[in-house]
This record gives sequence, C-alpha cells and structure tokens, in this order.
Amino acid sequence: MSVQTDFEKEFETEEYEMLILVQSPCKGAANIKDMLKPFVDFLASIDLRTGQFFHEKGRVEWLIKNDNKRKGWGYKFEQFGIYRVTVRKCIPQNQTQYMNNRYMLINVLEENVSNEKLEALKEYYLQPISIENELGSFVLDREFSWFEGIVNWNGVEVNAYLETDEEDGNTAKQAMKVLKKVVDNLVEYDTKYREFAAQELTELANEWMDASDEIDAEEITKEIFMKRMEMSEITVSFDGNLSLFYNDDDMFWGHTIEIEVKPNGEIISANIAG
Repeated sequence: MSVQTDFEKEFETEEYEMLILVQSPCKGAANIKDMLKPFVDFLASIDLRTGQFFHEKGRVEWLIKNDNKRKGWGYKFEQFGIYRVTVRKCIPQNQTQYMNNRYMLINVLEENVSNEKLEALKEYYLQPISIENELGSFVLDREFSWFEGIVNWNGVEVNAYLETDEEDGNTAKQAMKVLKKVVDNLVEYDTKYREFAAQELTELANEWMDASDEIDAEEITKEIFMKRMEMSEITVSFDGNLSLFYNDDDMFWGHTIEIEVKPNGEIISANIAG
C-alpha cells in the first residue's frame, strides 16, 4: 500500500467543516518514505455541522511530497489564527485524548475567520501573564507552556525556563519551588553539580584535548574542569526535574555540558550535548 493509502485508513470517511484556533505555526514534519507528514496543534474547535464548541487540544495533519519542489509545509498557519478547514476525524484508538482528537486536513477554506467564541479565547491566550518574585520576572510563553526569565547564578545571568503545572496552564508553582530551593543554596548546589560533572567527564575532556593536536596543552584536572564550566541555562519540568546547561570553555570543542537532576536533588547524569 502507498503512504497516502495507509495514512487515510487512520481516518473516518466523512468529510466536514470545522473552525480551529491554532496554537502555533507548523515547525516540522514526520518523514515517511518519500512523504512528509506536517501537523499543527489547535487549542479549540467548532464543529460546523452542529455549531458545537470544544475547548480541547487537538491537531490537524496532512501529507506532502518530500522532494526539491517542496516549498514550506504545504499549508501556512499562524499562531492564534482562526481557520475554516475541511477535515476527516481519526478513528478512535486506545490512546490519549489529544491523539484521538486528530484530523486529516483536506483543505483550508478560509483564514482569519470571525467567530465570537474563538476570538474571545484568542484574546485570553494573548493576555500577558508573568510571575514576579525575589528571583525576578518570569513571562509565560504559551507556545512552549513555560515561563521564561533570568536568574543570577553566582554573578552570571542565566536563562531559566519553568514548565507550567499543566499543559497550556497559567502557573508553574512546582517548578518555581524547586528553582527557589536551588537558588537559596546556590553555592552548595553549583559546587555539587560541577563536582559530579568533573567526576564523569574529565577523562573524556582530556581525550578530546589529545584529539585536537593542541601543542603544549595542559592536562585537565577535575579542579580545572570545574573552574572552566560556566552556567548558561536551567530548565525545570512541571514535576521538578532539573536540566542544567554549562558552557564547556571549548573542552569539548564548543559543546554544552548537560546535567540532569531529580526533584529530590539526586543527580542522574552529566553528558555533553549540542
């Protein structure tokens, strides 16, 4: 069977129109043989057969040829745009509610549609939301469901990203609780993270140095490794897991040192990334 045939078998045969409030533009696609499957998420929809409004997240997806004639993703969607589309609903499976609210896109019929309910919801999502406290100001980025801000990390300004307590939510209480705990004990935790990374990666750093053929290069000790690390970014998940990113000072030729930490403070791993 062709990719197109297999794809269409996932959906019911009835075609109908609906309105969707798009969460964000298409940013990529799944690669299936000679085809691409782009998709966009929507935040709410209206079934135009019945006029019923659904404030439930879902997605529309479609296929396009993966060749040098391709321009973009076939359809262009803008964040918080309201569109009238023709679709076929997916056949329900034993999967998440989001994946069962999935549609095959047949056509985009109209852009910038006027609809009172969806426009009111759009205005709600466009309202700026921030968290202000002793650590600074953190602004909600709805596209990624996280709050973004800057914290002082031993004199260095570091980007901090806090996942919302629930998807498309307006709070990040759990992530903020963990971030505050770390910042309140910053010297202790930063030293702990550096020591762990040095223990795990110093030998590898010397192997990279030898491979670079750098003349008269000084051996990297664990102490030197710790000093050369420079904090750049921290992310805290909705359940309190930490990901810390340190610049490597070219010990790994410009890669990032990534440290993963559990909510209870236990360090899981230290690796190079990027």
